[in-house]
Amino acid sequence: MSSEELRECIEDFMLEHRSASLATCKDNIPRSSPVQYFMGKDLSVFIVSAGGEKFDAIRTNPNVCLLVNTEYINYRKIKGVQVFGKATTNMEVPEIFEEAKAYCPEPFLMEHEGNRLKVIKIIPQKIVYLDSLEDGDRTKQILDLQENQVQIKEDVLELAKL
Repeated sequence: MSSEELRECIEDFMLEHRSASLATCKDNIPRSSPVQYFMGKDLSVFIVSAGGEKFDAIRTNPNVCLLVNTEYINYRKIKGVQVFGKATTNMEVPEIFEEAKAYCPEPFLMEHEGNRLKVIKIIPQKIVYLDSLEDGDRTKQILDLQENQVQIKEDVLELAKL
């Protein structure tokens, strides 16, 4: 698949979904938070939240991973993306709030009493795409957005010998 075709598959899949898991890390302690997201320009991702420890983690370590996937049936039947990127928040860059409003599919999400909502923006660096729903093929396609190239990673299952 070309980088343009892969980019389109990733965007289509992400637009079909709204919920994800956001992985952050602070003081060498990883955590995963359930979030709702929406897409911005150039595969950027916005997350609106009332707060939480993820914001402290992003302030000290902007490296994040967002996982969007179908229901996990088994290791051979899943489709999803892992977005690896750098996150910033409107607490560090206030303009992010207005930028998110421009892309928000449901403007009422951005309305909150006293405007205490917080926004995370993820700029993706690499996105891993896996679609093994049809044939169980776990070959991953990796879109490197910094190099604008596609890498293929075949998944070789090493089953334990009995």
